[in-house]
Amino acid sequence: MHAWQHLPALRTLRIFECAARHLNWTRAAEELHLTHGAVSLQVKALEEELGLKLFERSGKKTWLTDAGQQLALGVRDSLNELAATVTRVRERAAGNVLTLSVLPSFAAAWLVGRLGGFLARHPDVEFNLQSSIGLADFRNDGVDVAIRWGSGRWPGLRCEKLLDDELFPVLSPKLTRRKIKHPSQLLDLPLVRIKQQMRQHDWVRWFSAAGVQTSEPRRGAIFDDTELALRAAAQGQGVVLARRSLAGDRLASGELIAPFDLRIPAYYAYYLVCPESHAEKPSVQQFRTWLIEELANSSPLAPPPEAPV
Repeated sequence: MHAWQHLPALRTLRIFECAARHLNWTRAAEELHLTHGAVSLQVKALEEELGLKLFERSGKKTWLTDAGQQLALGVRDSLNELAATVTRVRERAAGNVLTLSVLPSFAAAWLVGRLGGFLARHPDVEFNLQSSIGLADFRNDGVDVAIRWGSGRWPGLRCEKLLDDELFPVLSPKLTRRKIKHPSQLLDLPLVRIKQQMRQHDWVRWFSAAGVQTSEPRRGAIFDDTELALRAAAQGQGVVLARRSLAGDRLASGELIAPFDLRIPAYYAYYLVCPESHAEKPSVQQFRTWLIEELANSSPLAPPPEAPV
């Protein structure tokens, strides 16, 4: 049995909060559209139920006891929180709220810089962005829709492929002074590793496509977030096997360079993911439409512009 099942009735607590705020039964009755007598009876019933004196009275003056002050504060905070929750539920049902979960790497590299277009098109939507490498828990964390990198197999969810990707090595120009002419020379440098890529043996696949037979790299830092791995590479800490969707800006600026043109297809892709019950929500449909248009007009896989001379 839950502790709240022993609480006084919500109606009684609302009347008590109003009476505690006004310290006047008549004004409380006017706000609540009740009679003076109804307010007085509810306050008395609450004191008897709790076995506590909540108000003191002397003549026309009324004030809260210590117990009354503590209860009033707690009830007021709880009612405010309950009201906010009800408002959020109503707004969400009306389609005015959109909570998106997205990988930090994709958010930083492509999405955030373009969100202004969506917000300008739909100024009535309250947009919330959650950046996380973990899968969204649609039941408990209030997420409406997510952009995820994976196989597209998430049972019980609607999954729509947005974008395939490709992998290739990138590094900072300051990592080595000698010109890299052959893929095997990369093995002399620290190779930044990403946990998901290690499971797919992506470095081995790229080297094999380049005609270099090697085992899984054992040197270099390991990251669970691609954006952090790219930052490490930009600082000269090693060579990272980058996704085109995430490395374009750094390649365009010259912060990173790609020593070879060879690309291999990534095993995974980007997907728009949500429960079936969320798919018809107006704000989800609006975001989906905008996102697909934006990807068509400015794909993260488009070649980066010429670096400034």
